[in-house]
Amino acid sequence: MHPRSGFTLVELLVAIAIFAVLSALGWKVFDYLIKVKDRNAEHEINLGQLQEAYQQVLRDTVQTVPLTANVNSDIQPALVLQNSTFSFSKTGVIDPLQQGISPDERVEYQYRADEKKVYRLKYRYLNRSGRDQPESSVLLKDVDQFEVVVLNPNENTTWPESAENLTDHVQKQKLPKGIKIKLKVRDVEYEWIFSLLNTDYLEQRQNN
Repeated sequence: MHPRSGFTLVELLVAIAIFAVLSALGWKVFDYLIKVKDRNAEHEINLGQLQEAYQQVLRDTVQTVPLTANVNSDIQPALVLQNSTFSFSKTGVIDPLQQGISPDERVEYQYRADEKKVYRLKYRYLNRSGRDQPESSVLLKDVDQFEVVVLNPNENTTWPESAENLTDHVQKQKLPKGIKIKLKVRDVEYEWIFSLLNTDYLEQRQNN
């Protein structure tokens, strides 16, 4: 008579326990991979937003020009950095239909700490009334800190450099050598430095 073959109860329980452990480990590995994938996707989105914001600031600074703005008969300097307000004149607007649109406009960066957002405000004309409303867009989100300093060549938190320059029209057209933007986004700190290249813009315009 042949002995009966098969698993004993102990062997079956051991096999079930091993399977349970392997299943738990497999789930943890799978869950970890999903979280890593989600973090990478979020990082790519955040990096894309930073790159877009950097490129926008780069385009603005390359097109910055030493032109004053007339706001309701108040002549504003070509670039203003006062009390966290940063605004400047820029050129480069294209008028393909020849509608007489000015190539120059006024741009302002505005940080709203309560919203943790940096806004880009654009006025279509340098000469305007105080009632004109700007075109507003979000430059960057989730911003914990945003600060602009001018480089001339030393860092300065205000521009024009002195109150006397606010009464001199020639001095109002003066631009610093560059700007530095210090920002913290999602607990990561960045420093962006941009040169202002159009300091000879008025001379070029006169020659043309």
